[in-house]
Amino acid sequence: MSRLRFAPSPTGLVHVGNLRTALYNYLLSQKDENTMVLRIEDTDEERSTRAFEEGLITDLKWAGIDWHEGPDKGGQYAPYRQSERKETYTEYAQKLINSGNAYYCFCSKDMEDSENKDKTGYSGKCRTLDIKESIARVNKGEEATIRFKIPENQTVRFKDIVRKKVVFDSNLLSDPIIVRSSGIPAYNFSVVVDDHLMAIDIVIRGEDHLSNTARQVLIYIALGVNIPKFAHLSMVMGADNTKLSKRHGSVSVSEFKKNGYLSEALFNYLALLGWSAKNNKEVFTREELI
Repeated sequence: MSRLRFAPSPTGLVHVGNLRTALYNYLLSQKDENTMVLRIEDTDEERSTRAFEEGLITDLKWAGIDWHEGPDKGGQYAPYRQSERKETYTEYAQKLINSGNAYYCFCSKDMEDSENKDKTGYSGKCRTLDIKESIARVNKGEEATIRFKIPENQTVRFKDIVRKKVVFDSNLLSDPIIVRSSGIPAYNFSVVVDDHLMAIDIVIRGEDHLSNTARQVLIYIALGVNIPKFAHLSMVMGADNTKLSKRHGSVSVSEFKKNGYLSEALFNYLALLGWSAKNNKEVFTREELI
């Protein structure tokens, strides 16, 4: 038995690329008494809304995707909204600080904003600060982020169900922010904590997360917890071989619904995107796809 999760951010309409990721998690969750979790990653307080969350749940269910645990169903690992788990992230960040695997960073807010937009790496300026002095500065009210200390000169390896062996050089990874100056956890940290505490052992997501996975593997190791298996799916592309976006036409599930597409047709099409059956069969029942 395995535990999987689909973890969208409620910051807009559900994109067909998101739906395809959810679909593969769903299909595998229907086999061998596996379990699927819906987790809402709503730490982007400016853009996340409960209305988008409700729309997300409605669109997923229209498309024929359901789950066993989530904010609408509860479960033994509740709560399933990241905004309701802040104390847990604080606890785990403190563990990393105590073990020497994380540190306070006092660099400017401009640098923090720039990194969140993937415009630059981090110089490591605060990496060697004395931890006692850093704590004293924080206690006096000085603003700081918390960064994870990427180990130097290490080869990061992980197995991917789709890509087999993936290798990264740790020297090419800068120290990521794991807790912002506002106290809100960053993506690479919160997903590790949640996947560990929710006993997730298979993570299926888009290949745009490959470099994130290298950082996350190092955080799993630093926390001393089990690393899940990963499967990184190819991206949904437009006819011009660029990542699917609005310029290609309808991209949200709600648009397909409004335009009269059958949920079964969208389900079948997305399930077959990126591969083909040996007998060239193009229409499958849900049971066959499972």
